[in-house]
Amino acid sequence: MTERSLGSPWLVYGAALAASIGFSIAIVVISVVLAAGQSSLLLQQLELQQAQAFNAKELGERMGRFIGAGLALGLAGIGAGIAVGLAGAAAISAFTEKPEVFGRSFLIVVLGEGIAIYGIAIAILVMILGVP
Repeated sequence: MTERSLGSPWLVYGAALAASIGFSIAIVVISVVLAAGQSSLLLQQLELQQAQAFNAKELGERMGRFIGAGLALGLAGIGAGIAVGLAGAAAISAFTEKPEVFGRSFLIVVLGEGIAIYGIAIAILVMILGVP
């Protein structure tokens, strides 16, 4: 019996890295679009309240919250995507050579996902607590 191969390990590595970077960029685009939508909603609310005094500082703080949360989430997503792409490609290649290293390599891949979880936590804190 011949052993089937996926091709060059560099091809698998490149595909995994490209997929993770692509998903990360999609997360960044979605978060920026959502932040822009929330900012435009705030501007519409302020237009309705033009009869009251205009408070530019409050507008800047609110828009800064959305932009900061979007950047925290997006950049953490990019970092997690790169980390998981690199660690996942290395874990797959190590697993194909020695199946007993699955647990340790899986742990390293999961640690890369922690970066995205920290980004989500920071974005939530920025949205709730805001600027001091």
